[in-house]
Amino acid sequence: MPTELELSEGLVRIRVPLERAPDEAGPAEDWLWGEALGSGRYRVESCPFFAYGISRDDVVRAAEAPGKEAPHLEDVLEKGGHRTLRLALEPAIDAGAPPMLRLLERLGELGCTHEIMRPKIIAIDVPPEVDVALVAELLQQVAREGALLWEWADPRPS
Repeated sequence: MPTELELSEGLVRIRVPLERAPDEAGPAEDWLWGEALGSGRYRVESCPFFAYGISRDDVVRAAEAPGKEAPHLEDVLEKGGHRTLRLALEPAIDAGAPPMLRLLERLGELGCTHEIMRPKIIAIDVPPEVDVALVAELLQQVAREGALLWEWADPRPS
C-alpha cells in the first residue's frame, strides 16, 4: 500500500516551515511537491501558497525528520529560473468568477501555469521565457479594478 510520500507520478510532499511571529495568524508550514533527485535533493514541481523565495524547478535540500511524515525543506540549492506570484482575491470574488477565469486564461496563453487554493488564493508560476513585465501589468490592471491583491513570492529567477 503506497504512503502519502509515494504518488503515481513519483513526486514527494515536502514540508516548508514558515517563519511566523508567535501571535501572527496563518499556517505554520506550506507544502510543495518535489521530484526526488537523490541525496536529499528535490526539484520543486509546484508553486508555494505561503512560502517565499521558492519557485517551480528550484532544486532544494530537504531532510527527513524522525517522526515526521514528510521531508522538511532546509535550503534552496539552485534556482531554476522561474518566478512565483501570488494573488489574494477580494471577498466578493472567487477563483471561478469570470474575471478570474479570463485572467488565468490570458496568463496561460503567455505560458504561465497556476495552482488554486480555493476559494481565494492563486499561485502563479512564471517560467523564464515569459515576459514578467507583461504578467505584472496584467495583474496590476485587475488589481486596479479591485478584484485582487498580488505579490511577488519569489521575484528572483536565479
